[in-house]
Amino acid sequence: MTDGPIVPVRVMIVDDDPLILTVFTKELDAQPTVSVCATAAGGEQALETLSWRRHHIDVILLDISMPGLNGIQTARAIHRKLPDLPIVMFTAFNDEKTLSEALTEGVKGFITKDESVEDVATALIRATKDMPTMSAHPIELLVSAYQSEQRRQHEAAQARRKIMNLPPRLRNVHDFLLKGLTNRQIARRSGISENTTRIYVSDLLHRLGYASREELMAASLLEAPKVPHTEKPICNITEAAES
Repeated sequence: MTDGPIVPVRVMIVDDDPLILTVFTKELDAQPTVSVCATAAGGEQALETLSWRRHHIDVILLDISMPGLNGIQTARAIHRKLPDLPIVMFTAFNDEKTLSEALTEGVKGFITKDESVEDVATALIRATKDMPTMSAHPIELLVSAYQSEQRRQHEAAQARRKIMNLPPRLRNVHDFLLKGLTNRQIARRSGISENTTRIYVSDLLHRLGYASREELMAASLLEAPKVPHTEKPICNITEAAES
């Protein structure tokens, strides 16, 4: 029994680089498993072509950095109208943000332009089989982004634990500082003296590891710890004895 003839995967290439649309397209089309049946120099042209050639295209090889509609916007528009049409991004990734944005648009793979024509053809075939495919650099970006997020979550968890372990008087002061209150305003709301407030603020910053209240507020924007807030008058032992 002999195998039947190879049915090449029909590819559409979307890229504003003339070399990609000419030299690379010719090289890719020469692969026995791939047939380049359409090209477009930008997102708008790609969408126009897809409107009348959808059933003749199996997979799209899409550049990210293009004038007009960029790759992310184009992928979003294609995925909205043709959710089953696989898309493989073909570009040089510089940051994990671009990678994450592309993932949210249903992109099946990421191939960098330094890959061989044979590897690109293999990636396109995998995409048509609903199999993820990715070059080494995007994988490194994903790993780096994951590790950075893990570190951020760990640091945020540590910050939350420190805040939860604060005595009530300092936790109250912490809440007031995040609201941007001055020492005088904190003193009035807490029923303590300004001098005691300064001591509490200094103690709070020392315990949390911040050099200033500005640094505390900046860190809170990144960590966003959710701590129950209770605005209660702070009773200082010395002041209670004096009264």
